[in-house]
Amino acid sequence: MLLSGMIQSVRSVPRMAAAHMATLSALELLISAATFSSLGVVLPHMVSELDWSWSQAGFGFTILGAACGGSSLVPSLVIRKFGVRMALILGAAMMAAGLFTMSSVNSLIQYFSAAAICGVAFQMMGAIPATFVISRQFKRRSTALGLYFTIGGLGNVFGPWMVMGVLSIEGQNWRDYWMYQALILLATGLVAALIIGLDKRFSTPAKDELEQPGTDETVDVDGNRDQADAIAAQAEPAPRTSNVYVTPVDWGVKEAMGSIQYYVLVSAYFANLIALVTVTSLSVGHLVERGVSPQIAGAMLSLEAFIAVIARVGGGFLGERIDPRYLMVVSLACTAVGCCVLATSGSHSVLLIYAIGTGIGFGMTSLTCTVLMLNYFGQRNNLELFSTMCLVGAASALGPTIGGVIHDVTGSFVPMFLILSAIAAIVWVGVVFMRAPQKDDAAPKRREAERPEQTGAEPHTIS
Repeated sequence: MLLSGMIQSVRSVPRMAAAHMATLSALELLISAATFSSLGVVLPHMVSELDWSWSQAGFGFTILGAACGGSSLVPSLVIRKFGVRMALILGAAMMAAGLFTMSSVNSLIQYFSAAAICGVAFQMMGAIPATFVISRQFKRRSTALGLYFTIGGLGNVFGPWMVMGVLSIEGQNWRDYWMYQALILLATGLVAALIIGLDKRFSTPAKDELEQPGTDETVDVDGNRDQADAIAAQAEPAPRTSNVYVTPVDWGVKEAMGSIQYYVLVSAYFANLIALVTVTSLSVGHLVERGVSPQIAGAMLSLEAFIAVIARVGGGFLGERIDPRYLMVVSLACTAVGCCVLATSGSHSVLLIYAIGTGIGFGMTSLTCTVLMLNYFGQRNNLELFSTMCLVGAASALGPTIGGVIHDVTGSFVPMFLILSAIAAIVWVGVVFMRAPQKDDAAPKRREAERPEQTGAEPHTIS
C-alpha cells in the first residue's frame, strides 16, 4: 500500500521535474558515499601509512562536518546571485579539488584542508540546492523530499563497499580511491548542473524570483507555456487539509526567525545531527569495549542505516497525510530510546532496539524538519531559512570530539550517549507542545516597539 501510494503520487510528474529529482538524488547519493561514509573506512589505512594518532585522524572528520554545517549560507548566496546551476558547478569543482588533495595527503595540514574543502563542496551540491529545486516542482513536497533523502541515504550504504571494492583490486590503494572519487564527482556534478540548468528558473539568479513576487513566469526549455503551466501546478503548495497544516502565505525571514517554532525545528535538527555523527563515529568502539564483537557492532550500524532509508520512504509518504509534527514526535522519541539503549546494554537482542530506534530517528527527523520548515513558513524564503538551520551542523560536528574527551576522562562512552538521549528527550518535549505558527505571533515585541506613543496615530501592523 505504501509503495503503490508513492508510485501514484509521482506518476503524473512532468518529465523535467522527474529528471531533476533523479539527478539531484543521484548526486546526493554519490557525495554522501564519497565523503562521510567513505572517510571512516579509509582512515585506518591513512593512519597506518602516515603514522597519525586517532585523535588527529578523528579531528579531520570533525572538520569535515563543521565545514559542511558552517558553510550552509554559502550555497544560498550563490543561488540567490547566480542560480542553482552555478552552485552545482562550483560545488563540483571544489569537491574534485578537495578529493584530489585528499589523494595526495602527506601532512595533517593537507588532510584538514582537504576535509574543509570537501565539507563546503558537500553543502554546495547537497540538500540546500535540492530543496530549493524540489519545493518548486512538486505539489506533494513531503513525498518528493522523502524520495530524495531516501536515495541520498543509500550513499551511506554504498560508500564502504565502494572503498572495499577499490582496495580489493591488486595494486590499488586509498590514494587511488580518492582520485577516482574526484573524477567521478567532477563529471557527475557538471552533468547535474547541465540538466538542472535546462529549467531557466535554476540557471538564472534566484534573486529575481525571491525579490520580485508575482512577476516571474515558469517556462520550459523550449518556451512552451502548456508544459510550463503543468510544472507551475506541481510547484504549488500542498492544499491545506484537516490533517496537515500548510501556511497560506509566505513568511519573511525575520518574521520566521522571530517565532518559537523556528527555534524548535532548529533544535530538533541539531539533536538529530549531533546524535547521528556521534553514534556513527563512536558506537562501534563503544560496543567493542562492552564485549560486543566488531562484526556485530558493525552489523548494528549497517542495520541502523537500512532502517533510516525505510524511515525516509515512509516518512515522506505519511507526511502528506499525517502532520509531520507527529512524525517528529515519534522520531525524536526513537532517537532518545535508541541512544539510551546503546549506552546501557550489550545484549545482542536488546541492541536491536538501539539500531531500529536510532535508524527511525535519524531517517525521519531531518526529513520532518525540512518539510515543517516549508509547511510553516512557505517556500519563498525557505532558501535562507533552511540554510540557517543547517548552520547547526557546525556545532553538532563537535559530538565525536566531545565524546572522545569524555572517554579520556571517564574511561567510557556511556555518559556521551546518555547526554545525546537527554538532548533528544528535551527537544521532544518542545515538539510535543509546538503548534503551527500564526503570523500575529511572530514578533510581538517588535510590534509593541513600533506602536506610537500617545500620539493618537493609528498603530502599525505587520501585513
